[in-house]
Amino acid sequence: MQTLTVIYRNLRQRWLSTCLTAFSIALGVALVTAITALRQQTQANFDNVAASYELVVGAKGSPLQLVLNTVFHLDVPVGNIPYDYYRKLKADDRVAYAVPLALGDNYRGFRLVGTEPEYFNLVKLRDGQPIAVAQGRPFTADYEAVLGSVVARETKLSLGQTFVARHGVEDTAAAEEHDEAPFTVVGVLRQTGTPLDRVIFISLGSVAEIHRDPEDKGQQRQRLLDQLNALGATPEAPATPAVQADDHSHRHEHRHAHKQPPAAPQAGPDTSPAAPGLPTAPDNSLAEVTSVIVKLRSPGYLFLLQREINRGKEAQAALPGIEVQKLFSIVGAVDRAFLLVSLLVVVVAAVSVLVAIYNSLAERRREVAVLRALGAHRRTIFTWLLWEAAATAALGGVVGVLLGHALLAAAGTTLRFLSGLPLVPWAWTRLEVGPSWLTAFIPFEVAVIAGTLVLGALMGLLPAALAYRTNVARFLSE
Repeated sequence: MQTLTVIYRNLRQRWLSTCLTAFSIALGVALVTAITALRQQTQANFDNVAASYELVVGAKGSPLQLVLNTVFHLDVPVGNIPYDYYRKLKADDRVAYAVPLALGDNYRGFRLVGTEPEYFNLVKLRDGQPIAVAQGRPFTADYEAVLGSVVARETKLSLGQTFVARHGVEDTAAAEEHDEAPFTVVGVLRQTGTPLDRVIFISLGSVAEIHRDPEDKGQQRQRLLDQLNALGATPEAPATPAVQADDHSHRHEHRHAHKQPPAAPQAGPDTSPAAPGLPTAPDNSLAEVTSVIVKLRSPGYLFLLQREINRGKEAQAALPGIEVQKLFSIVGAVDRAFLLVSLLVVVVAAVSVLVAIYNSLAERRREVAVLRALGAHRRTIFTWLLWEAAATAALGGVVGVLLGHALLAAAGTTLRFLSGLPLVPWAWTRLEVGPSWLTAFIPFEVAVIAGTLVLGALMGLLPAALAYRTNVARFLSE
């Protein structure tokens, strides 16, 4: 207890030097802690999300870009694949389900993703839970939208409210607004802690309709009017609204149907639905989709179907889990560079401990000599100085760990907004270096604090050795 009291008083006597030295160590430790915790949590989140998807299929190009765009809703789409290709995948006997995604618009930076209503029942998270709607219901018609939890919170949109999308997956001031086609919010997803929280889901029919050329829409409407007039209807009659209402009610059912050839003419005025030139279904088909999420009936088909698709010329298939591993193998080099810089900061700061104690020793030689004259052993003096250096470094380690997690907490909100992936700022970080028995029980933070303590003790060896060899008679006579 006496030793600790002496060490505390010595550090308090030089509190400014102690605080500055500890803070310099804390900066390096904070960088090491924040970088390691951020990398571990980010990789774990990416792995968890990727595990929910077996196979994604999209246009030829970068498979990593395809995975980032389809699974994590980051980056820009690689391209589009024909809608017929999706239908062929869905009809494959090896496929349990295939769900298409179509991109092209955003609202305040949140992507609109066109898909089938069955997406909410078929696609499941890693824990086996479906993508459930917490408020309202899934969309059942065009121009209905289901918001992710982050979208609903950030945009303040609620059930029944409307919004207008902008063209493009990124929000820019020059992007065209689709003000002629507002969407109505009909549902809000439960919070999942995945990128789905940042997505707005709409029907594929909405994607097809909103990107149709306005001139084509006007020409189609005029053709319908001409056909009705040819059947004896007057332009002033409420036939057009009726057709529009019928188009709205059946749009979702037929939004993927290809344009049918004109039906054969039949006799009689009551055969207007099959009259020459009158389409039997609304022309609301989607020619292309951005990507397809594929679930197979057996894992044994996975690599077989992937190779089969990649050998073709129309599309590519990517395995999300493998692509995420490739991503972090690339990022790992940058991560190691940041860690190296952080460790150098810690080492330089540790040298400052040596300098601070060495400089103070010149002023304390007489004090050491007095203690020796009063009966203090050389080993006691040596131990005191050694523990002063170790305590200063350990104090910096503790402050650095707290500061690193505080940085993670400050950045967590922004990172979650950008990626949809949650961060837990005050959770223990896993120790990655060392034997298994050590990494299983010792957190990274504890190892860092212990490491700074040892490093500080090493830096204190030289001043302690000089104090050990202090000439008592010489310094008492001065």
